[in-house]
Amino acid sequence: MTTSDDIFRSTDDWQSSLEVRDTHATNPLMDIFATLWKHSSDDHALTPDDIIDLLQADNRQNSFYKAPSRDTVVNQLQYLEYSRILGREVRRTDDGETPDGEENDSSRWYMAPVLSPSEVRLLEDSLMLSRIDPEELQGVISGLYQLAGGSTPSKDLPDISIDGYEHINGEFLTTVEKITEAMNSQLAVDFSYCDYDEHGTLVKRLDHRTGKPRRYVFDPYNMVYKKGGYYLLGHFHNQPIPQDTDQNENHTNLFCFAVDRIRNLRVTGTRITVPAGTWDENGLPRALTGAPRFDAVAFARQRPHMTMGTLVDVVMSVGPGMLTNVYEWFDDPKVERVNGPFDPDDSQEGIETFHYRVSVRSPKLGIIWWALQYALSDVRVESPQSVRDELLRAGLLLTRRYSDE
Repeated sequence: MTTSDDIFRSTDDWQSSLEVRDTHATNPLMDIFATLWKHSSDDHALTPDDIIDLLQADNRQNSFYKAPSRDTVVNQLQYLEYSRILGREVRRTDDGETPDGEENDSSRWYMAPVLSPSEVRLLEDSLMLSRIDPEELQGVISGLYQLAGGSTPSKDLPDISIDGYEHINGEFLTTVEKITEAMNSQLAVDFSYCDYDEHGTLVKRLDHRTGKPRRYVFDPYNMVYKKGGYYLLGHFHNQPIPQDTDQNENHTNLFCFAVDRIRNLRVTGTRITVPAGTWDENGLPRALTGAPRFDAVAFARQRPHMTMGTLVDVVMSVGPGMLTNVYEWFDDPKVERVNGPFDPDDSQEGIETFHYRVSVRSPKLGIIWWALQYALSDVRVESPQSVRDELLRAGLLLTRRYSDE
């Protein structure tokens, strides 16, 4: 006959067995690892007792949870010090010397960050002006802080107002993910491309023949940042490789698209037709020129603006105050000091003056835009003559446009 005492005893045994099972089911190593990831940093290291307290706090909703003993925590910390899980390194703040083989009570432990705080700040600031949905942006920045050893963004992170991001492309991060997938798999992509209308709304470009949104089929090579813009570089999938090096001087065989203006991108099942290695640094067939191989980063760095023409040799005269702008815009300028004033008419007797002769490589259209940008400063293009001719034409046009007559 079963008595009430037997029932209560059975209940106690059942609860006890659950507690034992749950305790055995936990993994002290992973619990400690997760606690260090979530709560520690190089300026906030944890003692074994701190870790036990945090484990109990994090598991307070689990009435069956039993935190590991201090000896277990110490042993697992020592194991983690010499073993990397998920590439994360666990360190202690003291020198690791412990008398008589005993763990020093003052030892404090932390998980080394994947990214340093300065690296995270750099990435965070670069993202703040991106045209990304604010909620997605907050998620990205939170992830960066977790890699730096913190679970939440900085308290100084400004609130991101939807009003300030009304012209965003909500597909931006998805587009980046799909382009990356396509590049890794060497597959073509197709997409619609947008321009802004009078209301600042992105609208799809139309095919002039059909009146319907145009679809671009593209072999993606790489994505690069340039002066705050994020661009996809590649080659139109259905265009053949030219058999000569003659081409429009303002455009190579390569094209770029602003990633934040791409919509409805789809990864096709078709392999790219022309690999990136087909092209040289100018986007010309490398088999015909023998020039250095195309590299997307180098391609972007050699362009003051993201124009796609072939590089030409440019010689300029600039005043001393323009050198900073030269080095900020051009990747590898050659600079030579020249005695005498920038403008011969400004020569003053008894005063030593000088300027600089600068040689750079740039697409023709890019150097024209750059020279016009600094037209009110001491900049004068000396060669090639074709660039000088275009600058003169631009000057005459501006004169007519802004003349009172």
